[in-house]
Amino acid sequence: MKRHSKTSLFLMELILSILLFSLCSAICVQLFVRAHRKEQNAIFLNWAVLACDSAAAHIQQEKALPAPVCYDENFRPCAPGDAAWKLEAKDITPSGSAVGRAYITVRDMRGADPAAEPLAYALTIAY
Repeated sequence: MKRHSKTSLFLMELILSILLFSLCSAICVQLFVRAHRKEQNAIFLNWAVLACDSAAAHIQQEKALPAPVCYDENFRPCAPGDAAWKLEAKDITPSGSAVGRAYITVRDMRGADPAAEPLAYALTIAY
């Protein structure tokens, strides 16, 4: 009769424990990556809302549209060639109307296709 040593059983248990730990680690890393992406998106969206709100306040106070402004990755104004985001305001006032209307947008310029420029945030105001 053959007897199995306790060492092989311990080794098998250790291998299973390492595999389980590796699986849990992989899942945790994916969760941290997703959380980081959501945090970055929330930071950008918050900034875009504040930028549009600031442009809306300017339009309502000055009764004039601001020039397009380009921003870099750190939300600082920059040259159009270095832009990560672009804030624009367009006049959409119907003809003959006494109340002006403006459409303010923030576009993401970081994509591979600059012609696409996906809309990140938009705001319509009356002034």
